[in-house]
Amino acid sequence: MALNSIRSTLLWILIPAIVLTSVLSLWISSVELTDRVNAAFDRALAGALQSIALNVNTESGGLAMEQPFYMIEFMELATDSRVYFRVSTEDGLSEIGYSELPLPEEMHLEDGRPVFYNGEYFGEPLRLATMALSSSERLATPLGSRIIIQVAESIAGRDEFIRRVLLQTVRKDVALLLLFVLLVSGGAILALRPLRETSEVIHQRASGNLQPIDETSLPREVRPLIRAINLHMERYARKTTTQQQFLDDTSHQLRTPLSVLMMQVEYAKSLAKTEEMKEVLEAIQQRLNNTIQLTNQMMALGRVHDAADKLRSGQSLEDVDLCQVAREVVNDFLATAREKRQDFGLDLPESPVVVQGIGWLLHQALSNMVNNAIKYSPAQARITVSVFTQDDRAVLQVEDNGPGMSAEDIALAGHRFRRGEAGRAQHGSGLGLAIVQTIADINNAHMHIETAPDGTGLVAQVSFPLPTQVLYKIKDKR
Repeated sequence: MALNSIRSTLLWILIPAIVLTSVLSLWISSVELTDRVNAAFDRALAGALQSIALNVNTESGGLAMEQPFYMIEFMELATDSRVYFRVSTEDGLSEIGYSELPLPEEMHLEDGRPVFYNGEYFGEPLRLATMALSSSERLATPLGSRIIIQVAESIAGRDEFIRRVLLQTVRKDVALLLLFVLLVSGGAILALRPLRETSEVIHQRASGNLQPIDETSLPREVRPLIRAINLHMERYARKTTTQQQFLDDTSHQLRTPLSVLMMQVEYAKSLAKTEEMKEVLEAIQQRLNNTIQLTNQMMALGRVHDAADKLRSGQSLEDVDLCQVAREVVNDFLATAREKRQDFGLDLPESPVVVQGIGWLLHQALSNMVNNAIKYSPAQARITVSVFTQDDRAVLQVEDNGPGMSAEDIALAGHRFRRGEAGRAQHGSGLGLAIVQTIADINNAHMHIETAPDGTGLVAQVSFPLPTQVLYKIKDKR
């Protein structure tokens, strides 16, 4: 039977074994207990035989005995059973006590030696002790006939005593079995806790995090599996790095011939003599511009992935002032926005908003967000870059009143080479928001896009968890 749980496997293997062991132990204990109880009770019967033997005499010419009623009553109280006795001559002519007590079958009675056996007396199961006394000066019997002494007790008391002891043993074994199950289950839980903690750590990792799994806290038996997984991740990381390096090199090599082509097109435009030729050259120039932009974005995406690899290799995050990043990006794009006669503004709080991240990556992310807003918004549009705190997070936001995006496009935002319906009329690569999404993942941030509150335009946000000390300051101000 295939078991998918280590704890279940242990229980299915160990519990049947312990149950069988307990049953066997209980059977052996019951046999030993029965023998010992019989031996103890039989010693009491033997003592009663000896006591009766000392009180039998034949001085009157027949059998006489002082009735040991106190002894019989004591035995009945001690054994919680009914006690019978019988004294008779071997020939059966004289008899005292309970007649017709069964004699041992196929047993030779030795003088002065008791014999123990089971029998029935009027349907009642009995345990009997019988002893023969030979004729002597004290016990002169006719024709030398021996005297037979019998003492019997009902076995109900013995059986009840054995049943109580066995019941206590069964209860003890069941309690031990339950304790064993709890110990095995608890031991399995404790033994597997490092595995569960490791699985939680891996589950919370970013999708591209290929850092080796720490095996120091794991059981020795699991470490070979973890080493194999780490080796597999290392091979995959090397393969990914090689592929990324190829793309980076290709993008870099494309920049030089594209720049040369742009210069040649510019020169050709100066020599063009017809309007048709100028239109053709302008179309070629536009295509080259798009190709250069795509190349630059692919290089930017390559640098982002390289930064992610370095971060996974142990590079720590730094303190970054989102307000300073916003100022720098707005200054970079101010001329472009003015060229399109757009209302390009900046809304910042009075105090700095510091988060944990990589500064140049956040600069790149905000640049892509602002570039998209300027590119896809028409002339006279309003674009606002703002920084603020909301709940326990810092938010970097770009809001515009341009054409916006449909709900379907917003749901798929951040996918590579995915462009919304509103942006298909514009030249672009579809990598801008994909780069923003990747940078957000690297910096433990969250990208969120929604339609502006007035129903027109778009609001793009990247929110960051605030450091603990910043949270304390905000709560104190509140």
